[in-house]
Amino acid sequence: MIEDFLRKKGYPVDDWYDVVVFRYLLSVKNWFNRPELRRLSFSTIAYRAMWSAIGNELKKRNNRIQPISLDAELPDSDGSSLIDTVTIDNLNYIYVERENQMKINYNVELPEKRRIGAKSDEIIALESFLITKSKNMCFEYDTIEEAKKKAPNVQGYRKKMGHQNMYDVFRSENKLYVVKNGGKA
Repeated sequence: MIEDFLRKKGYPVDDWYDVVVFRYLLSVKNWFNRPELRRLSFSTIAYRAMWSAIGNELKKRNNRIQPISLDAELPDSDGSSLIDTVTIDNLNYIYVERENQMKINYNVELPEKRRIGAKSDEIIALESFLITKSKNMCFEYDTIEEAKKKAPNVQGYRKKMGHQNMYDVFRSENKLYVVKNGGKA
């Protein structure tokens, strides 16, 4: 019945089926729930409901904002386009493709949160090392770059805590060494 209706009215089934199918189903429900509708044939009720659905969809489509090209030539003009009519103050509101556009991604893997005020793993390990009888310790990293990044944190902690006489910190390749030198804090 739905396809017959759409063909009779000249609407492509592929484009309009989804628009009318729910209204058709609602007319089936109403037909059985409202006895006063039974004085008319079911096809009349269903056709009117589907015709109403098409009318509502056409109104919605007409009310939607239609995109236009700012490069399109204005009718009855000397070759000027819509972009020529935009004032300088309003240029900021126009989307123009730029060479270096910002890229937005969703559901990405998040970086590790910075632990503000929290100690790094190296500092926690260093504090534990300082209360032991061990004479040295070594942090080994996957890359030299990673060791270079971590070294200033440990050296900064040493200076901040006044531990310059207590131990030395140095890096070699991808390893960061801490060596006790017998001094006290």
